[in-house]
Amino acid sequence: MQKSDLRLARFNPAVQRLSDLKWTQGIKAVNQFADGYPLLVLSDTAVTELNRRLDAADPGKSPVTVARFRPSLVLSGLEAHDEDRLSEIRIATQAGGLVRLKPVKPCTRCPIPDIDPDTAKSDPCVLAALSGYRADPRMNGALTFGMNAIILEGVGQTLRVGDAVDADWDF
Repeated sequence: MQKSDLRLARFNPAVQRLSDLKWTQGIKAVNQFADGYPLLVLSDTAVTELNRRLDAADPGKSPVTVARFRPSLVLSGLEAHDEDRLSEIRIATQAGGLVRLKPVKPCTRCPIPDIDPDTAKSDPCVLAALSGYRADPRMNGALTFGMNAIILEGVGQTLRVGDAVDADWDF
């Protein structure tokens, strides 16, 4: 790679790209490099459940990894897809700070999860499996996997594996 192959990308601080206010309930959530929301939250058990279904459909097929879904935050200790039912997530950082997140919108899935990030080969198995159980009426039947979230408090804090997480349910 030569120097001419590189370029610096940044966002003009005077321009704000906001998440959809309909979903954030009027909270101004600024995005930069993320698609439409600052964070994507996913449970590790959601991926485990997907792999169970993939194996049932095609025994012996290699399991998919969480990397296919590009989450910002992976939660452990939940039942599969319980991230869909959280109203607020609080994370106590190792530096003593607090981060408060609000899951606001189910993440509709494009064909990218069908592409193996290690090989770049496409296989429609992921979306085919999701179509059997993740058509979301809130999203007009679109396939969803994970929750888009906004930051209520703690912008600039550093999250680390093992940080203590607490959450409220939204029923």
